[in-house]
Order: sequence, then C-alpha cells, then structure tokens
Amino acid sequence: MARHRLCAKNGGFSLIEVLVSLTILALGLLGLALLQTTAVKGNEIANKSTVATELAQDTLERFRRVAWANVLSQADTAAFNTTPTPIYASLPAAAGDSVTVRGTTYYRIWRVDPNVATATLKTITVWTCWQDDRMGWHSVMLVAQRSSVGV
Repeated sequence: MARHRLCAKNGGFSLIEVLVSLTILALGLLGLALLQTTAVKGNEIANKSTVATELAQDTLERFRRVAWANVLSQADTAAFNTTPTPIYASLPAAAGDSVTVRGTTYYRIWRVDPNVATATLKTITVWTCWQDDRMGWHSVMLVAQRSSVGV
C-alpha cells in the first residue's frame, strides 16, 4: 500500500519535459511568424506588379483615344507631357514619365513601331519599371497593336 501511494505522488511532469515542450512550441511559433513575414513580402511584390501593369494599361488606353497620326513613340512627340527624369535617362527613348503610387516611383516608356507589311497597323510597346527596397529593378511590359482601319 505504501508503494501505491508513492507512485501516485510521482504523477506530474518533470522540469526537463516542460522545457522540451516549451522549446518545441517556441520553434513552431517562430516558424509560423517566418511564414507570415514571407507572405507579407510576397504580397507587397504582387501589389507593386499590379500597379505597374495598371499604369502600362493606362498608357495603352490613352493611345486608343488619340488620333492615328498622334500614335508616336515618346521620343517623337510630347503628346503625353513627358519630361526627362535623370534616373531614367539611361533607358531607351531617354525620356519617360514617372508616377509615384504609395511611395514607390514607377517609370514608363513607350515605343510605337509601324508595321512593315501594312501601313494601317502600329505596334505599341509600353514598359513600366520600379525599384524595390533593396535597389533591385522590376519591370512589366505590355504590347498592343492599333489599326487605322475604321478610325
């Protein structure tokens, strides 16, 4: 009977078992926090990419509303009131407009190439780029064609 009472008193957890459990729990919570941080950074990159795509699409939409004769590369015209930007001057066409959205500056350039086979078709290429927090460049490029037929 004395032996039975002695076993009943030893029914708890030891200090080592509690420390091992807390260490495993801490590592699990740390891993969860790391996953959350990675998801937030991925969401930020996707958001900036979406903004860049919308800005490029906006430029293409402006080309839909201008007269056929005014569908020109930005180096040929100032139809969109572009001004050279020193950071951007080394890129093709040497001038681009810049737009700042939520603290990030996006630069756009566009080029219009007439179709060699038919004079009624022009290819418009719009390139939007931005710099991330680590000074790495990202870009989005959209290409569309516009015809003078039916205009």
